[in-house]
Amino acid sequence: MILRKPYAFFIKYFKILHAIIALLIAFLLYRSFTIYNFFRAYIDDYNGALNEFSPISLINMYSFILALGIIILIIVLLSVMIYKKKPKVLYIYSLIVYVAVITLYFVSYPTLRNISAELVDIRFSSALRDFFMIASVLQLVSLVWFVVRATGFDIKQFDFGSDLQKLDIDEKDSEEIEVALEFDKNKVNRQVRGKLREFKYLYGEHKFIFNIAGVIVLIIIIFNVYLNLTVYSATYNQGTSFTASGVVMNIRDSYLTQTDPTGKKLTDDMVVVVKMDIKKQGSINKVLNTGLATLRIGNESYSQNNDYAKELYDLGTPYVNQALNNEFQTYILAYVIPKNDANNKMTLKFNDNVSYVKGEIGAKNIFVNLKPTDLRKKAETIENKIGETQNYEDSVLGSTFLRVDKYEIDDKFKIGYKYCYGTNKCINSSEYVTSTATGSYFKTLMKIEGEFSVDKNINDSHITNFDSFLNTFATINYKIGDNWVSEKFSTQLIKPKVAKNMSDYYIEVPREIKDAKEIYLIFNVRNYVYKYVLK
Repeated sequence: MILRKPYAFFIKYFKILHAIIALLIAFLLYRSFTIYNFFRAYIDDYNGALNEFSPISLINMYSFILALGIIILIIVLLSVMIYKKKPKVLYIYSLIVYVAVITLYFVSYPTLRNISAELVDIRFSSALRDFFMIASVLQLVSLVWFVVRATGFDIKQFDFGSDLQKLDIDEKDSEEIEVALEFDKNKVNRQVRGKLREFKYLYGEHKFIFNIAGVIVLIIIIFNVYLNLTVYSATYNQGTSFTASGVVMNIRDSYLTQTDPTGKKLTDDMVVVVKMDIKKQGSINKVLNTGLATLRIGNESYSQNNDYAKELYDLGTPYVNQALNNEFQTYILAYVIPKNDANNKMTLKFNDNVSYVKGEIGAKNIFVNLKPTDLRKKAETIENKIGETQNYEDSVLGSTFLRVDKYEIDDKFKIGYKYCYGTNKCINSSEYVTSTATGSYFKTLMKIEGEFSVDKNINDSHITNFDSFLNTFATINYKIGDNWVSEKFSTQLIKPKVAKNMSDYYIEVPREIKDAKEIYLIFNVRNYVYKYVLK
């Protein structure tokens, strides 16, 4: 085979090669400076840094390819300078810099890939910040040097010209080289068979040692597979209990929504709500680090959003660093994702920083496969009548229930009670319950006899009693003549001032409801509609 020496080609395109390297360096310089800014922001406010930057995209496959390409081109130019006996300090310097840069990328890539799911030690993140700052400065020096060489350089110092003659190209730079490539297939086959025979004889003489070594290797492989499946990483389905970072947890439900409990739209994106039962493991006080819990969709990672979680009080109480105890408590976490990702596979990832007997053997990644219920899709209406119990167990309200045994509508109700004074002296007394004075001409009272109970897992700071339940979910629908009227509740229960008979509920309703032919209570609970027929 006949090849030509490449030096004439490299000298001819000397400036172009420098220009290409300068462009590649400029791109990696920008990337290194961006990573430096990320770690600088991460040290000050890690949540803000994760929202401002996309850590997993700061270093990708192209970063490594470009760095490797720069190294290869520098080696090419360095070979020319060595061959032509020209100054080569720039190329040796840049080669060292980019070997260091690609090494820094290899070290930083695993951290940036998992930084959304696990907190990075402040000392390590500070070290990475400083290294990327140094790398940026060193790359800037190389960039300036290569730009100078690409756009024009001192001919007297480097002894290069602007044309082929001054570039000192001679016949030796393009002379032909004879390269002999010989391959004897039979010889190679004989050598392979010979080696196999030698190994067979060796195995026969030392069978016991080889078998023991094989068993040891097999055990090591099995042990490593076990560690990766059960120690370093574990996957569970929604509804399965597991331990992580000193707590026992069960992701019992997950939801997709865009609205608050009253139907008001919160965002054009999608909110993923995760409901979890959680308790501490052991006697040590424990708070769950929710920074280690991220929602994963494909290669994207999302952190929880407390602001949205607070608006979704019907789904549960947001977890905001509450102290855990030895009994299961129910909390929610909320994540905002692009609407287009709502139908993609979702996984909740926990980074479990568990230390074992002989030290920490590695962070355990726990993945929980989510199957969120889309609360935007309405189910069929569930209907109940007087005397029947309306259970909300299929909805987000869990064990909440309502039973109406009897109802009455009037402008006032007389409530009897016993007024006691002195020692064992009581007399029969009564008081009247009426609607509030404000706008009383248009209002009357509805008395409901029955029972109501709210699931304890609902955020009780917002839904505490029957009137807040009505104000959140209910409308009263009634028919006057041939027309239907629907009124949203916005009221407080009317309470007797003296009598303590609180088994009945007194609700302000429109006065015209006295003449209604039909009366319904409609409860819109997310994706379920419940209809209670009063008349």
